[in-house]
Amino acid sequence: MGEYHLFKEQRRKLRQMILTKRREISDETAYESGLRIAEYLKAHSFFAKRRVVGSYLSTRGEISTAPINDYLMSYHDLALPYIDVHIKGQMNFYAYKMGDPLYENRFHILEPDNKAENYIMPDAIDAMLVPLVAFDKKGNRLGMGGGYYDRILKKVSVQCLIVGVAYDMQYLDKIPIEGWDMPLDEVITPTRHYIFNNDTHEQ
Repeated sequence: MGEYHLFKEQRRKLRQMILTKRREISDETAYESGLRIAEYLKAHSFFAKRRVVGSYLSTRGEISTAPINDYLMSYHDLALPYIDVHIKGQMNFYAYKMGDPLYENRFHILEPDNKAENYIMPDAIDAMLVPLVAFDKKGNRLGMGGGYYDRILKKVSVQCLIVGVAYDMQYLDKIPIEGWDMPLDEVITPTRHYIFNNDTHEQ
């Protein structure tokens, strides 16, 4: 019990340290970083053909996904997350097109309309762009602690490409991981493209 408490405290401190740094990042830097990551995606061989891509709407100092999602809506089929308030840790994805309405949830995060006809089955998602607090050299991810992405990533197909989106300063040598933490295939930062899983995804 004592060891696990120390482990949880270590994760909490790492999360706090990175989030403090991230809050200092300007909106301009966040947007420029998003533009650079969009360029990496455009050049990525996996996105050479049309894909169903799960992304998200950035918040609280995260890299801006506005330019990333603009690219995805132009060349791919974009899906955005919707948090189910009735089931703890449950998050589903819904199709989103340019001009569709967005609604603010209880966490003050914008979400798409959760109409049944817009629902995207997890195994229909070809690639998932994942927010994170920190990542390490093995592709381990430290999230916000809610477990939403760990749960949804267990439902996607094995062919789904899981890509973390991060600033360079979110890289750590090693993250203490839980047994249920889902690793990333790749991470794209404004200056680097990390590949952790060399298994060939469908091209």
